[in-house]
Amino acid sequence: MVRRDQDTGEDRGSGQSALDEPRLRENVIGLPAATIQGITHMAPAAGIILSVPFIASFAGAAFPLAYMLALIVTLIIATSIGQLAKHLPSAGGFYSYLSRGINPSMGFLTGWMYFLYDPLIPCLCTVYVGALVENTLQQLYGIYFPWYVFTVIVFAILAALTFFGIRLSIESIIFFAAVEVLITLALSVTIFATQGVSGEVLRSGFTLAGTPQGFHGLLFGMIFSVLAFTGFESSAPLAEETRDPRRTIKWAVVLSTGLQGIYYLIFGLASLIAYGVVATIERMPEDPNPFYQIANSAWGSIGSILILLALVNSAFGCSLAGQTAGVRVFYKMGTVGVLPSSLGRLHPRYRTPHVAIAMQTLISLIVGLGLGFWLTPAGEFGFLGVLITVGLIFVYGAGMLAVPVFYRREHANEINPLLTYVLPILGIAMLALVLYGSVIPLPDFPLNIALLVDGVWLVLGVVLVFILGRTRPRQLMAGADAIFGQQREEVEEGL
Repeated sequence: MVRRDQDTGEDRGSGQSALDEPRLRENVIGLPAATIQGITHMAPAAGIILSVPFIASFAGAAFPLAYMLALIVTLIIATSIGQLAKHLPSAGGFYSYLSRGINPSMGFLTGWMYFLYDPLIPCLCTVYVGALVENTLQQLYGIYFPWYVFTVIVFAILAALTFFGIRLSIESIIFFAAVEVLITLALSVTIFATQGVSGEVLRSGFTLAGTPQGFHGLLFGMIFSVLAFTGFESSAPLAEETRDPRRTIKWAVVLSTGLQGIYYLIFGLASLIAYGVVATIERMPEDPNPFYQIANSAWGSIGSILILLALVNSAFGCSLAGQTAGVRVFYKMGTVGVLPSSLGRLHPRYRTPHVAIAMQTLISLIVGLGLGFWLTPAGEFGFLGVLITVGLIFVYGAGMLAVPVFYRREHANEINPLLTYVLPILGIAMLALVLYGSVIPLPDFPLNIALLVDGVWLVLGVVLVFILGRTRPRQLMAGADAIFGQQREEVEEGL
């Protein structure tokens, strides 16, 4: 017989009492902290500093337009996900949304594709920044500090922070976000005050006149602008530790997206003004760090030091947020038996998923160092950027598809035509357009390999769904009721 925990709705073994097993700490996170989790996961400073050169290589000076369009897409996604989060608060995030919203097989497949995201975020945010730190210290002070040493140190600190508890992680995240935002917004204000905003900047930055490759270049550039917004949904896996999760998570995903979008538009426009619109923008992708030049032009020699501080701070905060969210997705899928049950264990003292933390850290080390040595840190960032974004297009699209299905089946009395149908369909269409721009025509190496990995990973996921459906159907079905509290009875009635 399988017993279900009265607080979490999770299946327990027949020989184990729910009272014998520790649970994640409840009611320790409010709306501000949940919103900051999403913002920091998007890495305000690193999100724009690292992605702008890649966007500019395709969209030219129109990279602010790419950010604006990505903001619209992401707000639609966030609103749709908020519709699911208010009824399905769970540490499983999209895994729980799709399991309950459509069916357990789709939930598992979505969780499988999500493994290309949160577990890889520390690699995406850390390795390339490590190379920038190496170059900067070498040029300014003659100090050799290899990127791989920086990477290992960061991953070790991430493991320690997540092991000792969610409150420590969230408090660290809030501090990191505040520092990087203050530095970069102060830089933006300085640029606006000294250089102003010309009509040429607005035309080049917000129309197709600024992109030498036209609409297709803008679409491919949006791969990296959408990537800069990914993470808004990372508040969802913290639901079981959040106060009033049905309300809090719904608003956190929307607020984090909107605030981040405003920040990107401000800092992006200031960067375009400072670096140059027509004469120099084409050189930005080849510049080792164009933002050193931007900061130095505004603040003198101290500018490069401050921008490096903001970048390192942002990358660390992003990596910590990714580790925090990724660990909890591993934890939830371990508790329901789809992944090894050891991932669902909690440390008896700190009540943190220590086995899942160890697994996340091992993945970070293998992928981060392996790709860095193979492709170089910059090559790894581009590779992971495409890999993660294309995988998330599937996840986000499936999430929006679940909204009308879920509401028609379980909450027909709450259907709102705009929120239930129009926005999800519009969001899916816009994501499909971005996906088309990323694969037609195929990009050069190694970005084409990233697309191949996405396809192979999806096929493997389908195969695993088929195998689990035949050999472990109970574990596959468990994903559908991996939610807690008063939702338990609704799940049993709905399945």
